[in-house]
Amino acid sequence: MQVAIDMGVAQGGAEAKLDLEELLATRLLVQGNSGSGKSHLLRRLLEQSAPWVQQCIVDPEGDFVTLADKYGHLVVDASRSESELTTIAARVRQHRVSVVLSLEGLDVEQQMRCAAAFLGGLFDADRDYWYPMLVVVDEAQLFAPAIAGEVSDEARKLSLGAMTNLMCRGRKRGLAGVIATQRLAKLAKNVAAEASNFLMGRTFLDIDMARAADLLGMERRQAEMFRDLNRGHFIALGPAMSRRPLPMVIGVARNPDLPPSPHLSPLPA
Repeated sequence: MQVAIDMGVAQGGAEAKLDLEELLATRLLVQGNSGSGKSHLLRRLLEQSAPWVQQCIVDPEGDFVTLADKYGHLVVDASRSESELTTIAARVRQHRVSVVLSLEGLDVEQQMRCAAAFLGGLFDADRDYWYPMLVVVDEAQLFAPAIAGEVSDEARKLSLGAMTNLMCRGRKRGLAGVIATQRLAKLAKNVAAEASNFLMGRTFLDIDMARAADLLGMERRQAEMFRDLNRGHFIALGPAMSRRPLPMVIGVARNPDLPPSPHLSPLPA
């Protein structure tokens, strides 16, 4: 069954369509600096595909918990033991319920350990429950860092291993990874390289533009275009969207986002 997800408007005024069945087989990487519209893009994708496929969102900032109000996602608070999270993940696959793993309020190392436990539970589910599932990981550079940071080696290995399993071996188990990052240069290369579809938004750092150009098969000088993209504008490439780099504007999300970023206002007298 072919399902075309409406992502917005492509260059030339045509509808920007995403083939959901192809996405499940080929995975997706979304990149964009803060303020580029990356989270809005993920919300659009989740809303449009919610009636068709089971979803799991690893949410470090609590941006997607409101999906539960309209689409019936189960919100799992990650403030519990790793064994509990693994058990819950197995039940999620068994009962085919969509879920948001809320990591808000935890420090980075706790977030990594909890995400690893939950993704491990999804990955290790019994073969009888290998139904198609869209697994969205926001701020993926936190869970698959390219270099060691301030967290312990154990937490990094657990998290990186879970992300590698998702992107490299998840397809046979029905798991389709959708990873989003602000900084491509901070994302582990072996995780990013497993995606066959890309949506690249605004970015300014040369090192990130160079990585984006490499992934899209573009020349380095062409990567300058990423600096000029407006909020909500992305370059799409991949078998689920377009065989050539295609500019698109992401459409409006139905379910309101969390309150917008604070705006300037006069100080109190």
